[in-house]
Amino acid sequence: MFVFRFKHLSYLYCVGMDYTKKAMFVVNLYSPNDDVQLDFNTAHYPSELIRHLKEEKTKIDSGFYSITTWEMQLYDEQSHS
Repeated sequence: MFVFRFKHLSYLYCVGMDYTKKAMFVVNLYSPNDDVQLDFNTAHYPSELIRHLKEEKTKIDSGFYSITTWEMQLYDEQSHS
């Protein structure tokens, strides 16, 4: 899972993967001042997704999943052959 933040809009997009259904998902969440509001306009999202996001709320708010903190690692074919 990773997160794109739009601070000037107080929203973030959370992108993740449901491995059991083999599907990618994107949800738009209200997050004023880096405090994601999982009870604001989320009734249309699956309840198990909201439960999972609530478990990860502290990490989401702290920027743990922010795309800007990721480092790209490229696969080196020669070192893996």
